Amino acid sequence: MITVKDKSTIANMSELRQKEKSEQILKNLKDHKVILEKHSTPVAVMLDYHQYEVLEQLLDFAEDYVLGMLAKQRDESAKKEDFVDIEKW
Repeated sequence: MITVKDKSTIANMSELRQKEKSEQILKNLKDHKVILEKHSTPVAVMLDYHQYEVLEQLLDFAEDYVLGMLAKQRDESAKKEDFVDIEKW
């Protein structure tokens, strides 16, 4: 297990099988993410659950913002002919 400057720990998947190392990995999750490797290739990232929830909320907000901006652009560039009168439909 290696901890690097950007507050990430790099651990091998096999370290999760060792009780002492797996406990240390879980403790590290409180402070920063853990990158899991298999044969020196990153395969997964472990995060503290609170950090995961924050990231999910940020992604939801970003998606809502982008979709809102697209809708605003379409509305601003729309012509009357682009709409269907519900009474005539």
